[in-house]
Amino acid sequence: MGNVAEAEEAAPVVFICDREGAALERRERCLKLAGIAYRIQAERRPSGTYYKIHVPGHDAVAAHLALQMGGCGRAAKLRQGENSWSATLSDIVRAVWDEVALLLGRVTDLVRGVAPRLLPRPAETNPT
Repeated sequence: MGNVAEAEEAAPVVFICDREGAALERRERCLKLAGIAYRIQAERRPSGTYYKIHVPGHDAVAAHLALQMGGCGRAAKLRQGENSWSATLSDIVRAVWDEVALLLGRVTDLVRGVAPRLLPRPAETNPT
């Protein structure tokens, strides 16, 4: 019996929110459409009630992918504010330096591959 309780506690959580509503329902719908078993656990805390969506361990990655494909993934945060001229110039210099380093590496590899074929062999001296 203890193993069953531990197995339920160890189930991965793929979503947590602090209220029932559309967000929770959207994620339920995504998991239903993907055919992934899930359970919702309401956890009461002094700061409020939290709702957690648990999935079986072997379906954790599939559940995250299903939620992302359903439009429930985390939104990418865009940087706010403007960069100063020095920061912009620094970014450009760093990008150019990276490209030059890549170019030098490729040229070095090319020369190492071609040079032995282009250079003449030293003449063999035959002491007679």
